[in-house]
Amino acid sequence: MAIVLDLDLDFFVWPTVRGPVEGRPPDEEHTCATPDQVRSFLEDQCNLSRDRRVPGCFCRKHDEAFDVWKRWGAEKTLELPFEVAHVDAHSDLSFGDASWSYVLETVLSLPPGERSNPERGYNRLNEGSYLTFAIANRWISRLIFVAPVSRWAKFSRKPPGTVRGLPSDLNVFLFKNSSLRSGAIQLRQINRDLCVKLMSGEPFTPLSIEREVPFSSVPAPEFSVSGITKIVLAHSEEYCPPKSDVLIDVVREYFFDS
Repeated sequence: MAIVLDLDLDFFVWPTVRGPVEGRPPDEEHTCATPDQVRSFLEDQCNLSRDRRVPGCFCRKHDEAFDVWKRWGAEKTLELPFEVAHVDAHSDLSFGDASWSYVLETVLSLPPGERSNPERGYNRLNEGSYLTFAIANRWISRLIFVAPVSRWAKFSRKPPGTVRGLPSDLNVFLFKNSSLRSGAIQLRQINRDLCVKLMSGEPFTPLSIEREVPFSSVPAPEFSVSGITKIVLAHSEEYCPPKSDVLIDVVREYFFDS
């Protein structure tokens, strides 16, 4: 099965910018990984090589990944469904807006083959929700969320189990039985009345239930993956200080445009 490395440049920035700022985050307030640290992460933890580059795509904003995956699927250059290693400072699972309700109420009401042209914008498909829409399209078979947990100046590999807990921006409404500890995302089709029950924690019977997508969250120092077949790199400049831009060319050493 194909494995896509879905990498956002803000993964290499500390501290995490939790909302877009006016312009760019200031250099003096952030620490970025060095080029050597980026290469070490990609080679030692992602098992990539500059001598064996894989197909990939550079995106200005991360929701463009949705369009890239749609194109690759249509071209038959990416087998659907595929696994995603989402290496990012943010979950991009509809946390912070109401895009999740649009997915559960509207997108899931459509046949699977008609879900790939959703509305774009706030409370719709955007940088912070595109993974939810990809899951609703049944493109993703497994999702691993890899988040930074320490200042890059002090980053080092650690034995498994040294960092615990879940990221703070996971959307409980997307998870099986509304439990972040369930180990699976499972989207449930609802209408407006059922949405009210979901938000209030009342029991309800969904109109339909999507298949489970196994989910795990792994702190960056503990992450390891082999067999990556595609790479998406997102700039997300509103979350990255200007000094991080030099890392774009470093990551691009590991993939060719496809």
